[in-house]
Amino acid sequence: MIPEEMMPALMGVVPATLITSSKEGIPNITNISRVWYVDSNHVAVANHMLKKSVQNLQENPYAFIRTIDTTNFSTWELELEYIGFRTEGEIFAEMKTQYEVLSMMLESEMPITVICAELFTVVSARICEEENSHLRLLTETYHPLLEQLEKKFGWDRSAVWITDDFVNQLHLAIVHGLDEESAQKVLQRVAQWSSQQEKPVLINNIRSQYQYAFTTFLNQLPEKEKFSVENYRNINQNYVAIPVRNKDKKIMAVIGSQSNDELFFSEFNEDLLHIASRILSQLIEKLHGLEDDKERQKMIAQALDRILLEGSKRTGDKNTVLSPRELQVALQVAQGLSNEEIAKALFLSKRTVTTHLERIFQKLSINSRTALASYVIENGLSDSP
Repeated sequence: MIPEEMMPALMGVVPATLITSSKEGIPNITNISRVWYVDSNHVAVANHMLKKSVQNLQENPYAFIRTIDTTNFSTWELELEYIGFRTEGEIFAEMKTQYEVLSMMLESEMPITVICAELFTVVSARICEEENSHLRLLTETYHPLLEQLEKKFGWDRSAVWITDDFVNQLHLAIVHGLDEESAQKVLQRVAQWSSQQEKPVLINNIRSQYQYAFTTFLNQLPEKEKFSVENYRNINQNYVAIPVRNKDKKIMAVIGSQSNDELFFSEFNEDLLHIASRILSQLIEKLHGLEDDKERQKMIAQALDRILLEGSKRTGDKNTVLSPRELQVALQVAQGLSNEEIAKALFLSKRTVTTHLERIFQKLSINSRTALASYVIENGLSDSP
């Protein structure tokens, strides 16, 4: 009855919620430390101070538990039928031992005691699909986005944080190329700063300055540890953080990357980061309703190309009168694609592609696709930005 994929939600990393009801239908909700797995058809909870809940269960044996799998923040629900309590046996002994250890670790003068183990039969178990849509967004959007950012910009260590509007904090959602502990150190602080400043952040060659500040200023503070070799290794040279906004212009996520390789960040400047923030925000909104993985990958690739094209246009690296979007269309024409194929590749309507071509021909004073392809090649526009 209990699916294997639910097991991480029964580990007690965060408290679960137990809901009971009296015979008159008056509900009672209480937090419990964890849900204890007994076997595939039974669970138990430790009774510390569950007086009202137990009273309800004696009147009405049906109960409801909501618990969270913190490996992916999915929510699970259990429908239960109360069997009774146990003051002996394997599950009660396991509970008692754990809370004795907890009392010792807390050095509590009042030990945490377990009155008994309350035992339930599992009627049903389900994952809350309606509440876990954010999981699909994370896995189907941010994972492939980080993968393509790595390919396009040479990133090898990056992460995505989701904003929490209630406490103005960031929660790590996706991480590539480094462990969560490392991601939660300096890179998270850079991402948090980007969120608070509401703008992209670029930091270059910071490690030596950090060491200097630590050894000359911060080290003078009382009870401050010496700057160790491990401290030095934990500080990367270069950091970037790019905020992603929703349609209401509020920051919903921050994409961050770190590296000791200067080449990974050599293409970035303030203008390019603002372009990236704007285009990635538009991209995430578009990806919400897109089901096909291949189409999703194409849309991400197109957005990243557009970032570089717009950046090249502003810095003058691409010597052309064409706009970034017109240059994208021109590059597709140079590859021999038809209007219909360009529309599909760039997620435009066929009519929009035709309009772009009309403007391109007018700007360049040409009248054929062959002439446009020649213009692209002769001006060196066919090379990757």
